[in-house]
Amino acid sequence: MERRFDGKAAIVTGSSSGIGKSTALRLAAEGAALCIVANRNAEGGKATVREITDAGGRAVFVQADVSVEVDCKRVVEAALAEFGRVDVLVNNAGITRRSPLEEMSVEFWDMVLNTNLKSAYMMSRFAVADMARRGAGSIVNVSSVHAEQTHGAFAAYAASKAGMCGMTRALAIELAPRGIRVNCLLPGTIDIALHPRDNRVVDREKWQPRASAAQVLGRLGSPDEVAAAICFLASDEARFVTGATWAVDGGLLCTLGDGL
Repeated sequence: MERRFDGKAAIVTGSSSGIGKSTALRLAAEGAALCIVANRNAEGGKATVREITDAGGRAVFVQADVSVEVDCKRVVEAALAEFGRVDVLVNNAGITRRSPLEEMSVEFWDMVLNTNLKSAYMMSRFAVADMARRGAGSIVNVSSVHAEQTHGAFAAYAASKAGMCGMTRALAIELAPRGIRVNCLLPGTIDIALHPRDNRVVDREKWQPRASAAQVLGRLGSPDEVAAAICFLASDEARFVTGATWAVDGGLLCTLGDGL
């Protein structure tokens, strides 16, 4: 594997499993030192660190709720204390929840928007100071195809993911003069160990064939495939790419399928 991140340090939020873990492992394999961030699944975060260090890489774990400002600041401070720099920030932390509008409480709305969108704003806010000081950095925001094509009862989730896309474009304009690139990824339906919906696990035998059929390629994506796209956008190979929104969705957005 290429060593595109030798001498660099990265923060990946929500990196205890799924896309976040795959991204962290790939960045580490390519030479980056990693700040692994998780909250509810702290053991998963620590396991990600062990995988990296067992393979000869550098990693530190920070348990943090990235919907809380002080925790976001603490994450960046921990990365700087451990590695002396932050070159890459992957805003991957997020939750998938649904609720009909008339049943949706303000607390529910705030929980989804704070976790998915506000966290990306706060993490970026604290990370850019070191990037700007060195005149280089890359932020990758992990949104969702729900930003463009969604279902009923996903108003909060879709709003949070569409907000990430708009924020990406605005920050790309603002931060370009300081040498910082900002891009956004739209994963489709990804085959992860536990696919949450309404804070429960779906019946995979019923869900997976329908979700696969909705994507032009006729299958689910893998976390590693999304991680490969994230790492490209984070690398110097994508040095002329900023403000972009990339779908990594097996062609899902080409269709009107309901396999999200």
